[in-house]
Amino acid sequence: MRRPTDPPSKAVAVSLPSDAGLPKALGGKLAGLSLHRQVWVLAIWPLLEQVMAFTVGTVDMGLAARLKPEELAIAANDALGVAGYVGWLMGMMMGAVGIGASALVARAIGGRHKRLANAALGQAILLALVVGFAIGLVVFVLAGPIAQIIGIQGQALDLCKTYLKIITLAAPLSAVLFVGGACLRASGDTRTPFGVVVVVNIVNIIASLLFVYGPGPIGGHGVAGIAAGTAIAWVVGAALTLVVLLRGNSLIKLRLARLRPHWHTARRIIHVTTPQLFESLGIWGGNFLVLIIIGRLATEGLMGSHMWAVRLESASFLPGFALAGAAAILVGQYLGANDPVMARRSALYCCAIAAAVMSLTGLLFITIPHQLIALFTPVPLHQEVAPQLLWVCGWVQPFFAVAIVLSHAIKGAGDTRSTMVIGYATLFLVRLPLAYLLGIYFGLGLVGVWYGLCSEMAVRGLLYAARFTQSGWLKTRI
Repeated sequence: MRRPTDPPSKAVAVSLPSDAGLPKALGGKLAGLSLHRQVWVLAIWPLLEQVMAFTVGTVDMGLAARLKPEELAIAANDALGVAGYVGWLMGMMMGAVGIGASALVARAIGGRHKRLANAALGQAILLALVVGFAIGLVVFVLAGPIAQIIGIQGQALDLCKTYLKIITLAAPLSAVLFVGGACLRASGDTRTPFGVVVVVNIVNIIASLLFVYGPGPIGGHGVAGIAAGTAIAWVVGAALTLVVLLRGNSLIKLRLARLRPHWHTARRIIHVTTPQLFESLGIWGGNFLVLIIIGRLATEGLMGSHMWAVRLESASFLPGFALAGAAAILVGQYLGANDPVMARRSALYCCAIAAAVMSLTGLLFITIPHQLIALFTPVPLHQEVAPQLLWVCGWVQPFFAVAIVLSHAIKGAGDTRSTMVIGYATLFLVRLPLAYLLGIYFGLGLVGVWYGLCSEMAVRGLLYAARFTQSGWLKTRI
């Protein structure tokens, strides 16, 4: 028997409104705003948030690149490169829960179902703790074998294991930080998660600097100190997120009663999360194989060069992901308000802005790649190899923008199955074969691998555009 406080069991569906020619008004922080203002409100704070996160990750890599002697710096960058990919897996799995929760919260807010939004929040936090603990335990146990499979050896292998084992201790709280922030954004509150991330990043930078360069016994811990700074920052961020959610300063509020398992609500989140989770695992597994391909090139320092190029390339994704998040929220809320016309229009608007901005970034990668890399790492090998990789990815930035924004818009509607299929198809039929053929078989080395990676992203962008055009994603039920 359903309790009076339980969310309604009826699934949120999309149907064409009788007044389809008139845009439906959204509630909350987006009420009364034009589409331009809605996108600005939803994108600006996540953009600043991602800039902060990029800065912290870059500082961590920069600290490792400046360890003495130079051999230690090269080993530390290789170690953080591999550890970064494993950390990416952790983030993707936590993000999968966040996407499932965001889709339900956004629909509920758009449809004025506040009780359902609060129920989804409670179950999302519960799922975050479970997923965070599980992935943290797996990575802690398998840290060594994972690093060995990729192919790093000696000091880099030891440093990688140390880093991973430290950060996994805070994995459950990292999941709370990820998922709680996602639910706040889905409700339309993007400023609060930004404030939390500002604190997290400040703590991360200060703690890492103290643990690496501070006086003993606090300082002098190298890569272990960098990892400890990250873990402490996650703990602080999770605590702040829970305080915000419990106080209920936004349209959603975390109530302790909602943390009790409630299968109906959890199942609706899991319904969206599961395909996204499999997509994340597949994409990560494919990129893990890319690292193995790079490891087969058997040249010390290539992993660090690869990661520096990835690090700078990710700067071009910052506006893309901020606009993608705005597109996902607007799609979810407009579909909750039963206005698929505005859902589609908001996604296209975000996509056009992202393509323009990321194309300008690509122009920088093509024209001044050496100068960009030299700003971040003093290691000569990195300065020689990484600019060539940036030049390659500069040419396909518009396709990256389309892939990022339209995939998130489709996921915002709850259609994670089609994005999973596209992700798997392009990864295993395009990315991996091309990376191996160009990098290993034809002997083009790391630059050849990047030709394969960037070609796959161009194909993926075209496929997401095709799926978006079909409009079947607008009818997804949650």
